[in-house]
Order: sequence, then structure tokens, then C-alpha cells
Amino acid sequence: MRSEVIANRYAEALLAIATGQNQAEIILEAVQWYQKMVAASLLPLLQNPKIPYETKEGLIKKIFPPTGTLKCLFHFIRLLLKKGRIDYLNDILRLYPKRHEERIGIMKARLYLAYPMEEALVDRLRSKLQTRLQRAVKFDVIQNPSILGGFIFATDTLQIDASLKRKLSDIEAHLRVAPLG
Repeated sequence: MRSEVIANRYAEALLAIATGQNQAEIILEAVQWYQKMVAASLLPLLQNPKIPYETKEGLIKKIFPPTGTLKCLFHFIRLLLKKGRIDYLNDILRLYPKRHEERIGIMKARLYLAYPMEEALVDRLRSKLQTRLQRAVKFDVIQNPSILGGFIFATDTLQIDASLKRKLSDIEAHLRVAPLG
């Protein structure tokens, strides 16, 4: 839990610096590239106490040149190395895209569907949800045949259940309490 709090603070700080330098999108692309290509191999080297600081700094320079658009990221990672916080690097860079989406007002969610839906219908649903929530919505579509039909839209704090399974359950509950005769 403590490491998540620390990583979140550093991710917020990196985003603030990148936004201040008008480079939030560029840093986002570099972070996504790092996660796909480098994360698994670089962090163990940076954490290794037998490797001298200068060698570690040289590795960072080769991956994120200290000039041009990635200067901010180079200095940020070097600061983590100097302050003994390099263990948090992968968590920080995992959280950066989430904080970036929050800052630009995108709500991340999951959309559960019973069966595949045409892209045009998914886009219409996205548009209606964005209007209702008054925010941009980005969601992963997940198939869940157990909902029978309709959809369930879920975020960390909100759930809209428009599934056939829920509607049938509501009808069943209503019928159970309705007087007979």
C-alpha cells in the first residue's frame, strides 16, 4: 500500500512536470514504449548495487537521451536513482498513463456484453454514456454470456447494469412479492 502511494505521488509529479513543459503526450508515448520494450530488463540493472552509479546513468542516457523531448524523463529517472527510489520506477510508469487520462478527463471503464456488438452500436453507446456522464469515456469491451443481453458499464466507482439478466431478476423479485389471485 505504501509503495502504491509513493509511486502515485511520483507519477503525479512526472505528469505535472511533463504538462508544464507541454510534453505530457510525448512522455506518455515514451512510457508506453518503455513498458513494452525495456521495463523487464532495465530495472534489475538499475537496482543492482554492484553496478556503479555512472554506468546506470549511462544506461538511462542511452534509453532516454538528456536532450530534446525526453530530457524531462531522463532527469526524472536519474532523480529516482539518486534518491534511492528506483525500485518504484515500474509502478510509477504504470500509473503515469492512468493519471494522464484523469487529467485530460477520460473515464476508463469496462463494457460487458453478452455477445459481440457491431462497432457502430458500441460507438452510439459510448456517445450516450459520454453525454450522460459529461466526460470522455474509454472502455474495454469484455464478453460475458452470463448477462444474457444488454450491457453492464463499470468503472471503479460506478456501475450501470442494463443487462437482461438483471431485468429478469427484477421481474422475478416483483413476481415473488405480488399477491396471487
